[in-house]
Amino acid sequence: MNQACGSRMNANGIQVSSLNLRKPRLLWASVYCLLDTSSGASIAVREMLRQLAHRGYDVSILGATVFDHDRGTAGLQGAWADVQASRGGLVSLKDGALEHKLFATTSTRREQMTSFEEWAWFSLYQQALATCKPDVVFYYGGQPFDLLIACEARAREIPAVFYLANGNYTQARWCRDVDLVLTDSQATADMYTRRLGVAPRPVGAFIDPARVLASEHTRERILFINPILAKGVAVVIRLAMLLEKRRPDIVFEVVESRGKWSDILRSVSAAMGQPREMLTNVVATPNTNDMRPVYGRARLLVAPSLWWESSGRVLAEAMLNGIPAICTDRGGMPEMVQDGGIILKLGAGYYEEPYTGVPPDEALEPLLQRIEVLYDDEAQYAELAARALRVGRTRHPLNLSTQRLLQALQPLVDRQAGDKDAGAAVRQWHRHGLDDRWALGISDRAQ
Repeated sequence: MNQACGSRMNANGIQVSSLNLRKPRLLWASVYCLLDTSSGASIAVREMLRQLAHRGYDVSILGATVFDHDRGTAGLQGAWADVQASRGGLVSLKDGALEHKLFATTSTRREQMTSFEEWAWFSLYQQALATCKPDVVFYYGGQPFDLLIACEARAREIPAVFYLANGNYTQARWCRDVDLVLTDSQATADMYTRRLGVAPRPVGAFIDPARVLASEHTRERILFINPILAKGVAVVIRLAMLLEKRRPDIVFEVVESRGKWSDILRSVSAAMGQPREMLTNVVATPNTNDMRPVYGRARLLVAPSLWWESSGRVLAEAMLNGIPAICTDRGGMPEMVQDGGIILKLGAGYYEEPYTGVPPDEALEPLLQRIEVLYDDEAQYAELAARALRVGRTRHPLNLSTQRLLQALQPLVDRQAGDKDAGAAVRQWHRHGLDDRWALGISDRAQ
């Protein structure tokens, strides 16, 4: 019996062939762990994969226990001891609709991953390509080893997608074998088009409101997240020192991620010639996997990043909570905030490493006065908070970003690369003594 050719949209908005109604298959492959709470890129991609799984994708994840910072292991929520006991082996961690298969490395630091561990992970990746039969491989990473991910996918005629959320790449080798580059902001897309002639496709921020929206707002504190120099911690320290004297009632809350507040305060204040061990108007909060109570306490978010901030995830989270933000005019940050905050314009010299420069006190005075007004004038604050909430609801809804992602992936998924005969490749791995350990979810441990 003849069947009509064509396609249709399924209930989740995915275009599927009328002759092949199977789920699209996507393999995330990167040595960086998506459960890392210290990595904004990991958090964003994890939410992307969640949404794809909810929209009908068959998502597989192959990672390793590599984190941006040791504190990021908090995202494993009690499973870290079991992971450490599995070094040299493959462990599986359930994450709602997702399952993370992680090669347990000796160290959590990327630079300490051994060549043996890289080869073991790459062997697992080859097995995953042969057994999961993905239509698309998705990854990020700029180390020479990471280039093999797209290279191996291309050798098998599987499209490769790269997630780009920083301004670090100055040459184009990283994307030579990549079919699609996704990014989180138009600013980053435009910057790479100018710099390298690459055209990343912006899909926006991926934030599940259930994970970040505070149940109630006391709106007491000025919130700053991740106290490192690149994030503008020196500027924040100076603001806090000045307000400590004139407005001790205004309290800063600093959430530690990769940076530790006490250490950076000690070094930065000493460099200013005013060494301090503590500031009486600053409360430090350890890295946390639940930011809802923190956002519930925040009246303002300050994010004076000095490096290229591709979007500034915390800015979008603040907008969704109706928290006005203070940020620099760097990268995609103004794009995230729009009219829901205050944009700082600093001289070009402040945006250069080592990011230790701080504007003179007189240059910070207008900002200090504006902060005071936003604490003292409830009408002005309410107006700005309403604008922030409007930005969150119109520019950062999760369903809008997900729809952009689905549309970007659709042409690659339509190739149905996963339907190609992989039997020859599988037999080749078997001839070399490999078996179906990936499919079983186990692996021999390194001796």
